[in-house]
This record gives sequence, structure tokens and C-alpha cells, in this order.
Amino acid sequence: MATGTGGPLAFTVGNWFTWTAIGLAFPLLSFSLIAAAGTLARGAWETFPVFAITHVTTLGWVTMTIMGAAAQMAPALLGTRFRGEGTIPYQYGVFTLSVLLLVIGFVRGDPVLVAVGGSGVALASCWFVGLVLWTVVAARPSAAAMPPHLPVAFVCFMLVVLWGTLLALDLQWGFWPGLFVAHRGLVVHLTLGLGGWFGLMVVGTFYRLVPLVHGARVASARRGQIILLLTMCAIAAVFVGVARGSGWMFRAAALVVAGALLLFSAEIVHVLRHRRNRAPDLNVNHWYAVSAHSVILAGIAIAWSLGAMHGDPPDRVGESVVVLFLLGWVSQAMIGQLYKITPFLMWYYRATISDVLAIPRRPTLYHPRIGGGVFWLSNIGVVLMAIGIWEGATLLVAAGAVSVALSAFVLAYMLAYRWIPPVVSRRLTFQWRWRIS
Repeated sequence: MATGTGGPLAFTVGNWFTWTAIGLAFPLLSFSLIAAAGTLARGAWETFPVFAITHVTTLGWVTMTIMGAAAQMAPALLGTRFRGEGTIPYQYGVFTLSVLLLVIGFVRGDPVLVAVGGSGVALASCWFVGLVLWTVVAARPSAAAMPPHLPVAFVCFMLVVLWGTLLALDLQWGFWPGLFVAHRGLVVHLTLGLGGWFGLMVVGTFYRLVPLVHGARVASARRGQIILLLTMCAIAAVFVGVARGSGWMFRAAALVVAGALLLFSAEIVHVLRHRRNRAPDLNVNHWYAVSAHSVILAGIAIAWSLGAMHGDPPDRVGESVVVLFLLGWVSQAMIGQLYKITPFLMWYYRATISDVLAIPRRPTLYHPRIGGGVFWLSNIGVVLMAIGIWEGATLLVAAGAVSVALSAFVLAYMLAYRWIPPVVSRRLTFQWRWRIS
């Protein structure tokens, strides 16, 4: 984790999630993408190896980062300690082991391991959401400042892990044969996970933190409410389309999502253009990338809904969209916030240590030189992968995967491993803190 000068480095239980996501899951994901370039280029997304990669991405990289940020930011934003934090090490253990079993099960094509791992993921996820809810209730006045996107996102999180467990169990015992007909169960799973959990979490994080850290106001609070309403309408439209087998409902959902993405892109641009500090800031770069990915995804959604593209997702178009969304839209938002959250949290927890030196506020912490490499490598890689999948070009997918891998290793070095040599050589004082708050 990146730190400034002076004072000990405080490492809490909450850091486990973030460190695992950045230091292990993201690099592992990158290796997997390179190995699966041919499979992805063929559009063979509904295979066990691709499911393994998908769940390393969604659970190991994205969800563990969100869990780590939520656990560590709650005391700072809500002004109260994280409730039930004594159980967090066990929750972390259950979640990590379950994700590992789930991924191994997909790699080996073993439905039993998939079912066991999926059940563990659901248990640990609901456990974590329960602790977050407990903390929010305990900080009721402060919690009122939270945008409504965040609680809805956590509801979708519980639903998606429970639905995923149902899919895993049905994969083994086949008690609901129609669940996999026409990809119905998977479409529901993707909709809840991508749109509900990740989509609303990114939007909610933006509205809560980005105007705060940049000293700018959003253009309109009502715009955020409209984005939430459009997202929920799109999710509902997909569910109706799955239940009735109605193709036009999917196209209507795509149009609604496009509207939400364009509104969100405009909001991002407005806040960043009105930020108080004009110093170089990688957080700004990554949020501009989120805005650009929003426009691209909206354009694809509009074109498909109007029949300007051949083929119905899931196919290569759908696979490309998932790559752009997960590795582009979601990951760019996460990486950008890490440059703000990680230094802030180190300052915050160090400030509770009696002998801490003055908290540094150097803008260079937000713009490390090698961070520019992460920005360009990750974005170029995602675009190359999406185009390669769309065109069925294995070499292009592989080139994009290598670019993403390089960005993952540089990010891991900066935020997960860079602090270790100074601690080992005792040039940096390390303090392990069992409690989060």
C-alpha cells in the first residue's frame, strides 16, 4: 500500500481484502486471460474455464476490493467503528476459501466443488452485508448522507450470490431443468451482478466520494436518482424478458441502460471539470476513462437495441460488452479510487496512533509516474481484447490480455508489494492492528 513520509504504516484486518484483490486476484486474472485468449476469441464463453476466469474477476478482484474499501471506509465516513469486526478474519477466510474452491471446481469441471464453493461464497457474502447493515444502523445520522444506490447495490449483491448458489446446485443435481434453457439462469445472474451489484456500487461510490475529494458539486442530485431508477427499470425489464421469452424487453432494457450510462458520463465530466485542485491526479484520469467507456457501452446498447448489429447476446458481442464493462468500466473506477482511498486510509489509521507525525498532503501521492503506465496499459488492453473477441482474432485478444497483465503487475507492485522491502529493512515502521476501527 502506498504511504507518505513519517509515522508507522498501520495494516488492519480490512486491508486483507484489498491486498488479496490487488496483489493476488488481479495478476492471476491477467495470466488466465492470456491462457484463454483462443477460447475467448472463439466466443466459447459458456465453458468451465471461462466461468473460472469470470469468477476470479467478479469475486476475487472486484468484490474483494469493494469489501476491503467498505470495511475500511465505514469508520472514516460514518464516524463509528465497524460492527462485528472481530468476526471479519473468519468471514475473510470463508469467503477466500470458497472463491478458491469455486474457481478450482470450474477449472476441473467438478460441479460438486462449484456447489460447495458457491454456497460458501453466499454465506460469507451475506455475513459481510449483515455487518455493513449493522454498522450503518449504528451510525444512523451519518448514514443518511449515503446515496440510495449503495443499499440497493448490497441487496443485489445478496440476490446475485444466492442465485449463483442456486445455479451451482442445479448444475450438480438438475432439479430445475429450465434454468439453463436459453441461458435464462445465467442472464439473471449477469444482470444482478453486473448491473445491480457492480453498476450501482460504482455509481453510488462516485456520488458519495468523487465530489467530496475534488471539492465539486454534482450537476443535479435528481440526475443520480434518475440513473438509479433507470437501472432498476432495466433490471426489471430483463427479468420480464427472461420469464416471458420476450426479445423486445431485452432491447428495451438495453435502451434504458444506454440512457443511464449517458447521464452518468455527463455527471462525471461535470464534476471533474469543476474540481477545485488542478494538480495532476490519476483518479481524474481513470474517471474520465469510465466516462468514455460509458459512452462506448451506451453506443453498443443503442445499436443492438435498434437492430443495427447482427446476432443476439450472448455471443461475441455480448462477450465483448462484458469485457468492456468488467475490465474497463468497473475496473477503471476501482483503480482510480484506489489512488485516493489507499493513501487516505493510511493517513486515517496512522492519525489514530499517538506518536504519528503530521499527515502528509503531497499531490504526488495521487499521481505516481508509473501509475500512468497502469492507466494506458489497462485501457488499451481492454479495447484490444474487446475488438479481438468481436472479430474472433486470437492474436488481438492475446495482445490485449498481455497489456492488461502488465498493468495488473505494476498496480500490484505499487499498492500491494512496494511497502514490504522498507518494512523488512526497518526503514518503515510497520504496525499490525487487529481492529479496523
